Parts: sequence; C-alpha cells; structure tokens
Amino acid sequence: MELRHIEAFIAVAEELNFRRAAERLHIAQPPLSQQIKRLERDVGATLLFRTTRHVALTPAGEAFLYEARRAVHGVHAARRAATEVAAGRTGVVRLGFSGPASYEVLMLLTRKYREQRPNVRLDVVGPVHGSDLSDRLSRGEIDASLVRLPVQGSRIAVREIVRQDMAVALPADHPLADRPHVELRDLRDELVINYLTERGGTVPNVVQSAFLEHGFSPNVIQSAPDVHTIMSLVGAGAGIGFVPLSVSHIRLPGVVLVPVPEIPPLPLALAWSEDDPSPALSALVALVDDVSDLFRARH
Repeated sequence: MELRHIEAFIAVAEELNFRRAAERLHIAQPPLSQQIKRLERDVGATLLFRTTRHVALTPAGEAFLYEARRAVHGVHAARRAATEVAAGRTGVVRLGFSGPASYEVLMLLTRKYREQRPNVRLDVVGPVHGSDLSDRLSRGEIDASLVRLPVQGSRIAVREIVRQDMAVALPADHPLADRPHVELRDLRDELVINYLTERGGTVPNVVQSAFLEHGFSPNVIQSAPDVHTIMSLVGAGAGIGFVPLSVSHIRLPGVVLVPVPEIPPLPLALAWSEDDPSPALSALVALVDDVSDLFRARH
C-alpha cells in the first residue's frame, strides 16, 4: 500500500470527482483511476461507488478515509520532525558545567543558544566536579560541557571560549586588600585555603606551579571543596584563597578579590564528544566565538 495511492484516494473522496481530483494532484485521470483500483486491491474492499456521472464513498471507503487522513498526517508529521532534528532546529542538548567560575559564560551561552534555537531543549546539568565532566561526556550522559583546560579523556573535542584572570580572596581588613593587584612574593607567608586535590583540578595545579616558579610553595593549611567554601573561610579569617576573578559576582561580607597577574589566566572551554553527530550540538559549538566576543565586551 503506497502513500501516493492513499493520497490519491483522499483527493477523490474529498472532491467526489475524478477530473477535479486529477487536477488537484497534477496527474491525468487514467493513472488516477489505476491508483484507486490498486489501492482497493491492497485493501481488499471497494472504497468508491463510481458511474460515469457520479462518485460516492462506500461504507468501507468512509471508514478507510478517516484512518487514511490520520495516516497521511502522521507520515508528514514524522517527515517534518526528522527534518527539524536533522537541521538542528529541534532536539535536546545536555550542557554540563562545574561551578561559579563558569556562571557568566554559561549565562551568555545559554541565552544566545535559546535565541537562535528556541525549539531545542537545552538541559543544564550541574554543578559537576571538573574531573567528572569528561567522564560524563565519554559515557554519553551529557552532550557538551564548560570545562577547564586541559581536558582528560579520548575523542573529546574542545574550543576555548575565554581566559579568566586569577585573584586572591582576602579578608577586607587585610593590609593588601586595597591594592589594585598583588605579587606572589607578598603572599609567601600567608596561610592558604586550597581546593581539594584528591580528584584533581586545574586551579590548585596552576597556583602551585606559579608559586614554584618564584622559588617557594603556598603554605596550605586547609582544603575546601568549592569557591563558596573557600571565600566563606576567608571571610571567617581562616586564611586566604586563590579563585578566578570571574567569581566576583559572589559577594560575601568581609571578603575582597585582588588580581594576581603572576598566576596565568585559566582557560575555559566548551568540550564535546567528537563522535556526536547531533546538528543541535553543532549549533551550540558554532556559538563559541560569539560568546567569547560577548564576554570580552563585558570585561
């Protein structure tokens, strides 16, 4: 049973005239009559009463017309759905992120994507520890993620979005708190609250390397799981902490952020699986340069 035969029957049933139905379908009458006969053979029932001057539906034809319309509508809807997904105009993209340092980029990226792909469902997943993001990508649990470089894992593609300057979080009454920036030698004797290192992480490695390049190590006296906790402990007078300057939107009483130019900026990138063919995902990747420009314009 061919779709074109069903569509031909619907045209005749609606027009109740073979000539008008043929004109509507842009075919000649003889091929149209043959299509209807073929359809009736496939169905195993007479669908139309026809004489030289009159065409009418049989009871079987009336029953068939109702279901035929539903079937044709379903086929066209399925075609449209496939076309929309293939063009990246519908679908689902799961975007992971790791924490407050990526909030601004996450906001810019999701806003831009939803403007351009309003019918794609963008599911934001997180916060997730940075070391887990590549694992989730590899397992197909998320489609893309905002990550710190470098990224561990095979067949993961990355595109850098921004580089975020580093700062030291100080108590507001600290002697260095009112400076425009500080040097590492000014901090060599300070008690440092570090990120937990059991699961890895870019920030503690970058900070440690910067200190070692200047001939000393940070005096780490306590570890914390995230930026919020580090800044809270700084506010409580437990020590100082190193955080991306982009977390300045986290305002805690008694805590100030002062840039530390000697610590290299941290690259933030979009990562995704090289094996993912999703057009909706490709549309997200295509926004990286726009988001990068927006971020720079804001800073």
